[in-house]
Amino acid sequence: MKKMTLVALLLGIFSLSACARGKQPVAFQNLPEMVKSAVLKNYSDTLVQYITWEKTIGKDKYEFLLEDGTKMEYLENGQLHEIKCAAGIPDVLVPEPILKYVRATFPHATITEYKSESLSQEVELNNQMELVFNRRGDFLRID
Repeated sequence: MKKMTLVALLLGIFSLSACARGKQPVAFQNLPEMVKSAVLKNYSDTLVQYITWEKTIGKDKYEFLLEDGTKMEYLENGQLHEIKCAAGIPDVLVPEPILKYVRATFPHATITEYKSESLSQEVELNNQMELVFNRRGDFLRID
């Protein structure tokens, strides 16, 4: 019984120390190739202020802060997970069905945030409207 308690205690301490690590700074050259190419494709001329790496259950996330205030988060496979920019997100970073819907329904609005989840996608507009779409890009609701 004492051995089981000791093993459980050691596993708990190990788990806590792994979780306590949190976000770690990382140099651009140490990023996975897919993340580097995704960032360079759309932001090759923008200065990166900092990059952090966070290991989560099942995936690594890389967070960027750019000189213009843009914040973005990429998964280790190069997929954009989240992006925020007060001046507006480049159209190429928003899936086409979502972009078409926003342009048709809110022609004077700009997309300032985009987030891709496992079952949905969300955008926030500069008029503070939050729109939710399914994975295919079909409009679901306004939050």
